[in-house]
Amino acid sequence: MRAEDLTPVERRVRDAFSRGEKLDLRVDDQADGEPANSDGWGPERVVRGAALTWLLLDGAVAEPGHVPALRLDGARIDGSLELDYAEIPYRVTMDGCDFRDRVTLYSARTRQFSLKRCRLVRFYAANASVDGNLRVHHCRLDGLLNLDGAHITGILDLDRTRLANSDGPALTANRVQVDDHIRMRHGFTAQGEVILRGAHVGGDIDMSDARLSNPDGVALGAARMSVGGDLLSDRLSVTGELALPGSRVDGFVHFRGARLRNPDRRALDGNHLQVGTSLHLDNDNDDNDFTAEGTVELAGARVKGRITLLNALLTAPESAALTMAHAQAGEADLRMAGRPQGLVDLRHAVLGVIRDDRRSWPDELRLDGLRYDRFETPLPPRQRVRWLLRDGSGYAPQPFEQLTLAYRALGHEDDARTVSLLKERRRRTVLPWYARIWGRVQDVTVGYGYRPMRAGLWLLGLLALGSAVFTVRRPTRTAAGSTEVFNPVIFTLDHLLPVIGLGQGAAFTPTPGTQWIGYLLTASGWILATTIVTGVTRSLNRR
Repeated sequence: MRAEDLTPVERRVRDAFSRGEKLDLRVDDQADGEPANSDGWGPERVVRGAALTWLLLDGAVAEPGHVPALRLDGARIDGSLELDYAEIPYRVTMDGCDFRDRVTLYSARTRQFSLKRCRLVRFYAANASVDGNLRVHHCRLDGLLNLDGAHITGILDLDRTRLANSDGPALTANRVQVDDHIRMRHGFTAQGEVILRGAHVGGDIDMSDARLSNPDGVALGAARMSVGGDLLSDRLSVTGELALPGSRVDGFVHFRGARLRNPDRRALDGNHLQVGTSLHLDNDNDDNDFTAEGTVELAGARVKGRITLLNALLTAPESAALTMAHAQAGEADLRMAGRPQGLVDLRHAVLGVIRDDRRSWPDELRLDGLRYDRFETPLPPRQRVRWLLRDGSGYAPQPFEQLTLAYRALGHEDDARTVSLLKERRRRTVLPWYARIWGRVQDVTVGYGYRPMRAGLWLLGLLALGSAVFTVRRPTRTAAGSTEVFNPVIFTLDHLLPVIGLGQGAAFTPTPGTQWIGYLLTASGWILATTIVTGVTRSLNRR
């Protein structure tokens, strides 16, 4: 293209460009603040994409004292704007323009590039390098926005932009590098997948009040993403899967008041997510609760601070509502707004402090291997054990042992022994019938060694029984005990205490009517001695 081929309006664009001035072609047709719609615009507002390409690549003649810049408002751009592999040293700012064909910046190098309130059909900037900010702000794009491999030294601003692509993803930004922030806030919408796999962001990603929709698929795919600041997604609305597996966020992750909907599938994939501070899946400052229809997966997540689901609503009745297997966090707040509809899996998680509420205990838990320091609200042991018994996968000793350690760390030794006793009773239910009988004897007599006072009570009871019987029915003297003075208490003790001999048992013989009492006392003594030794040994081993 040559200068003499330019139309009158394109010459005005060239002149304004040479002086770095803004050329405004609008005629009050965008007073409502919405992206451009050029239906009915006349030729005085039409600029060819080829003319803009020529101007940016070859046609700049700077006027003395001015810095050239393309600042164009309210134009319809006919034809594509082809800037592939271009070196563009100028700022490009276009407001309220209607691009009838694609805009391509493949592998281009440019300064700040800003589109505001524009309508586009495709924006292709893969591998582009932008020295400054890249803005596609409050625009409407009815096709793909491609930023794969791009490097932006400033901010990527997509606030209020509406993306829709019926043929595939709405935004692809695989391996994009943004040195500052990514902003997709204030009504940003995407119909189709938003892809940020392997993205590197030096600052924050802010998706507050955004709307993402890709039903039955992935709405946000951000595997192995790295964020140097915070991931802010307050009141985010997602239809489809929100996938962050293997990503790292050095600051906070906020999904406060977010609404995730992907029924019977994963609503949030945070497997192996790493968070430098805290992960919030709770209510925002306006008391909008976090809700998820579908599974929230945080298996293997590493959170240095707190994972909080305070007042969250989780619904996945046919599968797991929350999976935190092998996750690690300094604190977990599980005080949800209501009982989760679905399984909660905490197997092999490592949590410093657990905050929970009986009203939000799930119907079904998986707890084997869960480790923690303490509960914020310990609860009496019999109530807390009911939490353990919601694990319907069968008897496992570790959850009871962990709860015992937690009570012991708080100095609640009696509560720790109660949990140990309840564990033995639970274990007894899976033993063979003969072992269950022996377990019942240990339970009744000495509480498996955790209630040693019971043995003393049994001994006192049997001692009183024997003393009373043998006072009424005195035993007969044997020849060897002709000089021994009979004492019913000592005689009873001689039968009750195995191994130890006090002389009365050898000196006197029970009468035929009471000899069965003697046998009962001897058998009871051996049983008590055996159970006491077994229980005390078990108790000492636990310590």
